Amino acid sequence: MARQENSPPFVKKLSSVKARIRYLILTYKALPFIAALVVSYTFMEIAVLAIMMDYLINALEVQNQRIAAIVTNLQDALSSLFFVVVSLISQTYTGSFTMITFCAAASIEGLMLLWTSTFPTPSAFRSVYAAIVFLGMGKGGQNLSESFLEYQLEEKIKPKKQGEKDGSTQDRNERSLGHTIFISIWLFVPLVVGYIIIVCLVFIFYDATFEDLFRFAALLMGATHLLFLIGSLGYSRQELPVESDLSKIHRIFITALRKLSLKYPTSPNSYYWKGYKKQHTYNRGEGVRLLPRVPRLFRWLDKAAIVKAEEEEEEDSRHNRESLETQEKRKKICTVQDVRDVKSLVHMIYLGLTIFPYSLLKASGYTFFVAQASALIPVMNKRGHDISILFLIKAVTSDMSKFTCFLISLAFRNKQKSRVASFSWERKAATITRIGFGITCAVICGSIAWQVEMRRLSSKLNTTVALVPQFVLLGMTEGLVDGGLKRLFNDHVAKSLSNFEDSFSELVVGGGKLLIIPIVLIFSGWIKETIDTSHLDRYYLMLAIMNAVLLLAFAYYSVRYAYKEVCPEDEKVPIEERLDHAHQSDSEDSDQKNTPPFP
Repeated sequence: MARQENSPPFVKKLSSVKARIRYLILTYKALPFIAALVVSYTFMEIAVLAIMMDYLINALEVQNQRIAAIVTNLQDALSSLFFVVVSLISQTYTGSFTMITFCAAASIEGLMLLWTSTFPTPSAFRSVYAAIVFLGMGKGGQNLSESFLEYQLEEKIKPKKQGEKDGSTQDRNERSLGHTIFISIWLFVPLVVGYIIIVCLVFIFYDATFEDLFRFAALLMGATHLLFLIGSLGYSRQELPVESDLSKIHRIFITALRKLSLKYPTSPNSYYWKGYKKQHTYNRGEGVRLLPRVPRLFRWLDKAAIVKAEEEEEEDSRHNRESLETQEKRKKICTVQDVRDVKSLVHMIYLGLTIFPYSLLKASGYTFFVAQASALIPVMNKRGHDISILFLIKAVTSDMSKFTCFLISLAFRNKQKSRVASFSWERKAATITRIGFGITCAVICGSIAWQVEMRRLSSKLNTTVALVPQFVLLGMTEGLVDGGLKRLFNDHVAKSLSNFEDSFSELVVGGGKLLIIPIVLIFSGWIKETIDTSHLDRYYLMLAIMNAVLLLAFAYYSVRYAYKEVCPEDEKVPIEERLDHAHQSDSEDSDQKNTPPFP
């Protein structure tokens, strides 16, 4: 006991984390069932989806590289779009458990269709098309299962306080350092297990064919799906929100469009505050606007909270017959707080547009990087599964980049208690720097891919080892940009829209995956039917230049809006002030009634 009391703080913290892990395994045995499903998704992403381009070109003998690239990117884009739909349904109607079950079943069906496509039948290629649709629907279950695992962990270890009505809304922002490390370990373990299975498959069972690979993936997904269903008795029930984030955004936009003809008021009193203090406004032109400031294209969102135009106060009597609460229920007006929340998302939309060349590079990693690897001599293992090894290197590099940023963020957590305001600014600046460094890695990755392709076309390179640097840089880019985008979303966007974080990231990346399809069709001189007749070096150079140019745009918008502008937190008016204000209004009205008219 004395040795434990005299041990360093780090050893005490490590012992506490070990004790929590042991307690969680012994007490809550249902959580490994969710983690097993995450393992199967990790395996499917690296061992199956990553080699789809190679499978189409070599196994199914799709002679046209452009068709194979379009089919592969279509599957990636469908997975991003389907995730937004699935996330919206889970938030509004069903909850995560039902949609994870649906996505896992779709993944099993897609893997089984891929398995049947390996049979020598005329309908093999049609099976691949059907498999792409099912895998696109099923891939969305990966983020849902990871978020569901995190939610279950937080529910199991959060302190049980008497009279606690809602103990899950602020857990992510108020948990301790040990809590953060504990959650991160549990989320990291399924990834490691998935990587170990891939290593065993590549280096031990190196003689596995496409048929064996797809069959094993389908069986693994089916087994883990069954375990996930078995553990459902131990899961904590999720409470559905009253309104989904996407519905809230849609309501604000529609209401503002209906009031687009109104003029901005000259007084904050003409906004619908609904029990909050009338503050955090600024004057622009002849009207009063609501903070935060946004670019010109979205400033009209303030009109959703306008009660009525000042020049129409005497003419318009309809508002007197219909209360503001009734107008809000009928979606004719929105509160200032809701408008502020949606306006805080505008800055992220602009930043997302500035990083769309990164999403093009990420989509190219699953298509043209794979085509390069297929054209080179595999030397990393006996069977030639170099593509899986390259994507494993990319995944490990991405996770190590995220883990490094996580360790750096821990060094600043001690400052939060003493300097909360300055800490938030420093953390946002660090996140913006992280994304900027990630886009810089994207520029370097495109430049290296350009040089490698030029040397490959000139027959100076002939092995897949030459592709390792660009896969490492692609992994660093994903770890820095994807993780940084999510962190910036949490720091900048209002807390009421926190559930929209994953959907926003998928929309940003999915847009680039869809854009690469018209690029393949437009730049037919660069991207031809075979990789040896194509000029992918020019395409990679174009990606490097686009990322470099839009890096400047990202720096401009992040400094002007995302860094400076903060979504203000509205303060509620105390009940005493409301009563005093009501009494004053009543007394003024009675004085006016009792005052005799002038003779």
